[in-house]
Amino acid sequence: PRFVAGKGLVIYPDIGDKLDIICPKADQGRDYEYYKLYLVKREQAESCSTVLDPNVLVNCNKPEKNIKFTIKFQEFSPNYMGLEFKRNVNYYITCKS
Repeated sequence: PRFVAGKGLVIYPDIGDKLDIICPKADQGRDYEYYKLYLVKREQAESCSTVLDPNVLVNCNKPEKNIKFTIKFQEFSPNYMGLEFKRNVNYYITCKS
C-alpha cells in the first residue's frame, strides 16, 4: 500500500486477498474517537461525504477492546450480506468520526 497526497491510502488487492482493519483499544482515562468506515462512490470519497446510499464497512465503537475486521476481496460471497468486488473496478472507502 502507498499513501498518495490528496487521495489517501491506495492499495491494489487481487481477488482472494484480505485486508485487516484494526480498531485499537482506548487508553484508560483518555478520550476515544469513534469511527465508521464506509464503502462509497468516487464522488463521495472525493468530497468526504457519506450521504448517498452509505454502506458501513467497519464501526469502531467498542473502546474497551481491540477489534479486528477482515475484508476479503472476492467476486462472489457465500453470505447474502457479504461484500463482492469485481476485477479492474475501483472501490472507495471513507470515514467519519
